[in-house]
Amino acid sequence: MKSTMIAGKLLMALSLVLFTATTSAADPLVYVVTTNFNNFTGEFGTMDPITGTFNQVGSVLADPLFGLVPGANGNLLGISGSGNLDSINPATGAVSVIGAIPVTNQPGNAPYTIAELNGTVYATDLYSNLYTLNTTTGAAKLIGPTGIPQCPSLISNVEVSDEMLFTYGGKLYATFDGINLNTLAPVDSPELYQINPATGVATLVDPTALGLNAAVLVNNTLYGFAYGYTGPNTVLSLNPANGNTTFVTDSPMGFNIEITGAAATPEPVSFTLAGIGIAAVLVVSRRRKRLSWFRSTGQSPKRSRT
Repeated sequence: MKSTMIAGKLLMALSLVLFTATTSAADPLVYVVTTNFNNFTGEFGTMDPITGTFNQVGSVLADPLFGLVPGANGNLLGISGSGNLDSINPATGAVSVIGAIPVTNQPGNAPYTIAELNGTVYATDLYSNLYTLNTTTGAAKLIGPTGIPQCPSLISNVEVSDEMLFTYGGKLYATFDGINLNTLAPVDSPELYQINPATGVATLVDPTALGLNAAVLVNNTLYGFAYGYTGPNTVLSLNPANGNTTFVTDSPMGFNIEITGAAATPEPVSFTLAGIGIAAVLVVSRRRKRLSWFRSTGQSPKRSRT
C-alpha cells in the first residue's frame, strides 16, 4: 500500500512537471534587445513573438546592443554600438563590458552582429568579413570575406543596411539588405545566405523579407524581427530553406526603433527533472514487483549476511 501511494505521488509530480513544460512551450518568450535610432539608446527585455508583447528588464541601455547569443554562467552576449563585446545579465538587464572587438583596419569599419554555432561565437563587420570571437576577451580572429554586400553607409550617409547572423539546423546563415532612407528604395535587395563557418564564404539561398535584424528559434519555429520602413515593425516566421516569411504579428516598437538581437529563454522546467521522475516511478514499480515475488515465494527480501 505504501509503495502504491509513493508511486501515485511520483506520477502526480511527474504530470505536473510535464504540464508545466507543455504550458511553457505553448507560451514562448524570447530575450530581445532594441536600438532606438532617435537617441541611440537601447532596451533589453522579454518578448512573446506570437503576440508581440514586450516587457523591459532593467534600465535603458546607453550603449545599445546588436545581436544576442548565450554566454557563460547564464548570461547573454551582444555587440555594443561602440564596438565592444558585452555581457548582459538576463535577470537584471545589467550590462558589463568584456572587451573591444578589433576588426580589420578599413575606413569606417566596425563590428556588426553575432551568432553562436556549436559553442563558437561568430561575428561580422561592416565590410562583411566573418570572424570568431574570444568570449573571454572580445578578441576577433578573421576567417575571411563572406561575399555579402558591404554596408552602404560606408559610402553614403543616407543609406543603411539590415543584417542578421543566425543559426538553424547546425548551419550558419545571414540576411542582408540595403536601403536609401530618402527614397526608401532598396540599394541591396533583401537576400538570405548560408555561410561556410570554416571559410566565411556565403552562398545565396533566396530572396527574403526586407528589414530583418534578428531571428530566434522557439518551439521549432524560426521567428524573424523586421523593421518596417513603410509600415509597422513586424514579427515573421522564416523558412531558412527558401527565405519565405509569414506574418505573425506587429511588433510594439515605435518609429526608428528596431529589435536588433534575440535569443531563446531557457526552459523554466528542465526535462531532466521529468526523466528523474520517470526513473523514480520505474524504481518503485520494480520494487513492488520484487516484493510481490518474495511474498509469493515466502522468501525474505532482506539481504543475507555472509
